[in-house]
Amino acid sequence: MRALIVIAVLAIASTAHAYPQFQLSKDQTCTSCHLSPAGGGILNENGLNVIQATSWRGDDPTPFYGAVNLPSWFALGGDIRAAGGYYGAAQNDPNRGPVLFPMQAEVSGAARLPAHFSLYVTAGLIDPEQGPDGEDPNSINTDTLFASREHWVQWQDSDGGALGLFVRAGRFMPVFGLRFVEHVDFDRRYGGTPLYGEAYGVALEEIQSSWEVHATAFVHDPWQATTELGDGAAIYAEDRIAGTTAIGIEAKYDRTTDDRKIYAGVTAKHYFASLNVLVQGEGEYIHQQVVAGGANDQILGYLLGSYYLPSGFMIDLGLGEYEPDIVTRNLTQQVADLNIHWFATSHVELILTNRLAATAWGEGSPGTGYSLLQLHYRI
Repeated sequence: MRALIVIAVLAIASTAHAYPQFQLSKDQTCTSCHLSPAGGGILNENGLNVIQATSWRGDDPTPFYGAVNLPSWFALGGDIRAAGGYYGAAQNDPNRGPVLFPMQAEVSGAARLPAHFSLYVTAGLIDPEQGPDGEDPNSINTDTLFASREHWVQWQDSDGGALGLFVRAGRFMPVFGLRFVEHVDFDRRYGGTPLYGEAYGVALEEIQSSWEVHATAFVHDPWQATTELGDGAAIYAEDRIAGTTAIGIEAKYDRTTDDRKIYAGVTAKHYFASLNVLVQGEGEYIHQQVVAGGANDQILGYLLGSYYLPSGFMIDLGLGEYEPDIVTRNLTQQVADLNIHWFATSHVELILTNRLAATAWGEGSPGTGYSLLQLHYRI
């Protein structure tokens, strides 16, 4: 059973980010709804109104349903997630079967400071590491059960506004690509924004209603467990050509003790207002140079269509392909995703997430897949 839990957590464990599906369909920028210039986390007043209007039962969207009176200079948020369902693979796979596990339990706080400064902290339970080398590999290192995934200080030229210049320093994930909530989407899993990929960095971010640019220099965290083991820089720029269309370009350089990676890619989004459908996609080219010798080139793409229905429903259909080495045959990975979101209340979301996956589809791969029901509670 432990093996099932570990595999499932690695497959679909998640931390809460913004839904890119809401940009263009609900508002023009992530900062229209979130305090963070990268989106995700604590909602501002407009974000609270959006989730209240989107949900089936539009109850009080404020933290703890308004039961806690917070000072005007302090904002609170948080997320709790758990999931259960079925992981399926080849008939002879010993990990085939039901799964049930926690995913996330975090609280976020943001405090406005004098002179246009603010402090943002996210902390909570994290996926524990296995025991240190030389100990029982099935043991749990309890020192890693609680940690701060994000903590940064920010200055902005407008006092709490959604637009303008933002300067951040601290621990956060560099802004790069579409950054879907479902981190198993190929552009996140292989494209430079993996789960727990936060690093220490300094970011300059300019956000306007029709365009935005995010530039970050970063180093990996030497103290806390992270999937980002490199040092480097990332840049993402997006131009919203019209109110319903956006085109983005991206680049990232990542240097570790073992390799050097260069990422380059494009994003595109278009909202079909008459159909109430948003289509967005990302394509990346990755060049990896191994320090010990050798190099390879990778490409990946992910396309997602989102259909918004009444009563708080949103349906996502995604298709992804990843080529880990363009000169080697039969390594291509393909996925088809179907996610059904129901925003039942301003705080409760149910997500039925389904995936079919195969390596070199049509070349004899047995394929894998899962079907999971996820509960998300926003504080």
